[in-house]
Amino acid sequence: MAKDKDLEKSSISRTQLKLEAEKLQSLGLKLSALSMSKLKALNLPSELFEAILMMQKITSNSAKRRQSQYIGKLMRNFDAAELNTIMTFWNLQELKVKQHFHNIELWRKKLVEEPKSINDFLTQFPTEQKLLLLNTIKEAIEEKNHDKAPKYNRELFKLIKKIIEK
Repeated sequence: MAKDKDLEKSSISRTQLKLEAEKLQSLGLKLSALSMSKLKALNLPSELFEAILMMQKITSNSAKRRQSQYIGKLMRNFDAAELNTIMTFWNLQELKVKQHFHNIELWRKKLVEEPKSINDFLTQFPTEQKLLLLNTIKEAIEEKNHDKAPKYNRELFKLIKKIIEK
């Protein structure tokens, strides 16, 4: 039995072992960037959880490097595949939220700069608040032309968001 383990370990090169260790350290760095609520949701072993919390408090670069190595060592005993899946899912969710926000901002900018694009917007997102939308666009354009504070631009953004999310 001991010979089987030795055979299995010898078939993996040192380079592969180093790459795996670096991947675990990288994952540990990503974990240390997460919020407390997400960390708690992962149900990490207490020792690993504490090491990640410590990593968040460290400011020195060399200390961070040592702590990431320690986290990588602790993660060798932990199934990182499931953790990677969860992290990928969260990253995709964040990306979707950013794209949605970007889409709303593009519509706001387009409606202010090209008022005739309102027809495209209403075709794509029919709404009963057409009059409110038109008035808000008018006020936002006036605001832009007179270099006023962007009050109506913000209101237009909120209105577009409300219409799109309906």
